[in-house]
Amino acid sequence: MTTTTTTTRVGFLGLGIMGNAMARALARGGCDVVAWNRSADKARACLEAFENEDRATEHANGSMTLASSVEEIASGDVDVTFAMLSDPMAAMAVARAYAEGASRASGTRKKTYVDCSTVDGACGEATREILGEHVSFLAAPVSGGWRDAAKGELLFIGGGSREAYDASAAHMEIMGAKRWLVGDTPTHAARAKLMLQIMMGNVIGALGEMHGLSQRAGLDSDAILEMLSHSAMGSPLTTAKGKLMSSKNFAPNFQVYLQQKDLRLALNLADELDYAAPITAATNAQYVKAKGLGYANSDFAAVAAAYTDEKKE
Repeated sequence: MTTTTTTTRVGFLGLGIMGNAMARALARGGCDVVAWNRSADKARACLEAFENEDRATEHANGSMTLASSVEEIASGDVDVTFAMLSDPMAAMAVARAYAEGASRASGTRKKTYVDCSTVDGACGEATREILGEHVSFLAAPVSGGWRDAAKGELLFIGGGSREAYDASAAHMEIMGAKRWLVGDTPTHAARAKLMLQIMMGNVIGALGEMHGLSQRAGLDSDAILEMLSHSAMGSPLTTAKGKLMSSKNFAPNFQVYLQQKDLRLALNLADELDYAAPITAATNAQYVKAKGLGYANSDFAAVAAAYTDEKKE
């Protein structure tokens, strides 16, 4: 993990599973984080985790405080703000609140707003328009789960303003292992991130199918998973998710409903471009089925349940 050499103030909007880990990583890395979440209980939980866990074990160099509103952060002395929201509707709603607050900010320094949510290109373009010319905007969806965020190993896929990319670079280095500016529009970032989500969703969907068929065929599914891990097809991802499928331990790192949302966005893009995506369409249906079986908020390895029709207890 790279750390900043000086303490800087940074805003963070959205403290779900991912946002919680990212905001705490920034505070551990030397930033004074001013954080907000729509539900106050999640905000308090994030602050308490930083104060009770991170300070004791990570020798945190920064701090964390909570804001009462998005507007408070936007209108204050925080120049760079990150957002991590669940879907396009939430992303645009928070951007509107930020734009309102930024319009009331004193001084002449330009604000920087970085949205790390996984949304479609249309949402990113709409967010840029909402923020207007007085806010420098970067769409920077991330690849990786909350454990990667906690370790500072996320991948940032940037699209938009070079000015915003440079202004937020030190913060992204605290939270991430690698970053790219893939184009000068939010659409570039959104589409690039969806390509990764197609691969991840399909690979784990196929793993769930293989795991279920192994059991139906009377094979030792754990042995099959071990063989896979040593084969050319094995990877850290398939090994980790295979273990979750075998143990049926689906405590969330990245949830089923989020993976399905990303596949839906990818299919929308394919439709827009008149591009057939039959594998992704079939896999998406299995994530939808897993949601219907009660696994919406479980780790996306729970797609395996869609192949066995096993409802969540």
